[in-house]
Amino acid sequence: MTGNGQTAEQHVIERARTALPADYRVYPNVHWISRTRAGGPARDGETDLVIAHPERGLLIVEVKGGQISRDAHGRWYSGSHELDPTPFRQAATSKYAILGKLREVPEWRAGNPRAGHAVAFPDVDLATLPPGARVLGPDAPTELVLDGSALETPHNTRRAIDRAYDHWIGDGAGAGVELGDEGIRVLDRLFRPEVALRPLLRRQIAQETEELVRLTHAQYSVLNHLRGVRRASISGPAGSGKTMLAAEKARRLVREGFRVLLLCFNQPLARYLTAQLQQELATGFLHVSTFHQLCLELGAEAGVLPAEPTPKPQSWWDETLPTALDKAVQTIGGRYHAVIVDEGQDFARSWLETLPFLLMEPWEDVFYVFHDPSQALYRPDETDTLELESSFIPDNCRNPSPVHDLAQRFYAGPEHIVALRESGRPPQLIAAEDERETLEALRRTLHTLVHEERVLPGQIVVLTGVSLARSAAWRQRTFGNEVLWNGSYDAEGRTLGLAPEAQPEPPADVVFFDSIRRFKGLEREVIVLVELAPDDPLLERFLYVGMTRALNHLIVIAPSAVLARIRGG
Repeated sequence: MTGNGQTAEQHVIERARTALPADYRVYPNVHWISRTRAGGPARDGETDLVIAHPERGLLIVEVKGGQISRDAHGRWYSGSHELDPTPFRQAATSKYAILGKLREVPEWRAGNPRAGHAVAFPDVDLATLPPGARVLGPDAPTELVLDGSALETPHNTRRAIDRAYDHWIGDGAGAGVELGDEGIRVLDRLFRPEVALRPLLRRQIAQETEELVRLTHAQYSVLNHLRGVRRASISGPAGSGKTMLAAEKARRLVREGFRVLLLCFNQPLARYLTAQLQQELATGFLHVSTFHQLCLELGAEAGVLPAEPTPKPQSWWDETLPTALDKAVQTIGGRYHAVIVDEGQDFARSWLETLPFLLMEPWEDVFYVFHDPSQALYRPDETDTLELESSFIPDNCRNPSPVHDLAQRFYAGPEHIVALRESGRPPQLIAAEDERETLEALRRTLHTLVHEERVLPGQIVVLTGVSLARSAAWRQRTFGNEVLWNGSYDAEGRTLGLAPEAQPEPPADVVFFDSIRRFKGLEREVIVLVELAPDDPLLERFLYVGMTRALNHLIVIAPSAVLARIRGG
């Protein structure tokens, strides 16, 4: 019967909103699930209107439209429809249920607040009662009724609500505690929750794995297009699948009966390739090695390797070992049908020029170099100066688009790179100005990932912008329940000099830790970058390489100056 097309509930709610000042809260159509006793069955509940005030407390209002009547037996009706439970009983029950829900909220510890209940009959007027009949029943005082007249104007509505509050509060003695501002905030979270549900990172990782495998395998088309090319330079951004393609090229050649040498620069990548190609290695037709390990092996075989100095200067790696390889090649000659180089940007031009002489037919057999100039951390990438047929892969199939978009700011090439994965979490950028803040931020981050997001420790890698010998994170290693691990280094961050096949498998309950330099070519579900210096001349290269290791999520813990570079590009 309420006008303007409104229901009775809508009419009362709008009148209350209009009449009450800003320090009141009006919560319409509140629903809940509660139990009448501990261990009892759960039941639905709802009320039309909850009004709250920091000092006056709660007022629960039940609305009934239509012609309201009560017979001599205590039965209530709206028109001919019996109201069971009665309006006042329903309002009282709702009041106690809401108090129970409030007690369930951990933040509310103050006890029962002031609370009362009332009813609203917007389509009738108390003035129509017979003279002297100002009571609707012993449980239905008219002070608790908002009738049509009370809802005519904001002034009348405010008076009627105040009258109902006054009825319950009286002089305040024993009426309950005040809600206060904190109580209002608790009610806001209870009755006006703003919730955005998302999958746990662990679940998101599992859901995205199938897409990642599909996109990566689609990159095999690059090899199909190069099937007849014997000498090739294949470049592409981080995440374009170059390492996977290098391994697949080696796999295909071994199946055709080729003797294949697969080379890379870093031990971790050599270990990964070894693990991926176990079946091919078992045939004896494939050899996986780092460049310097190859120098040591062939130099020793040819008897041209000088004694190793202690400690080894940088010239040992840059000059002595490559020279030993040059001499060894002259002695042992070619022994492979194919040489495949991954992360070729890490190789000096002179090293790359030596490698074809390991082929039985240096200018006819297969020589492939996969590289990315944007990831050149040791020396300029000179691969394109060789006489190789060039091919470029424009796609990033590894990183989710939010990670790709951030990392692309530091891509050094002129090409437009396309992110094939559209979804993903935004990267987290966490400010930490010094060593203490960095270590604490790392502790909190690892705790959140493992214990809240349910990510397995083995799905996380922490990468540092410094060497392990200089890393405060490596010196500490234990962060709450999480432990950083790297089986190739001792506690002081000194390398153990292990060959790829001799490196131990990481335990399942540890988080792998390494430098950004050494983790090039590899990937992990979650990457955490730490110990980045704003004045490092290689900062942008480190950011590009480090960020693009992330399959699902990226976290950067760094000084504000570094984060500003990331945000600003």
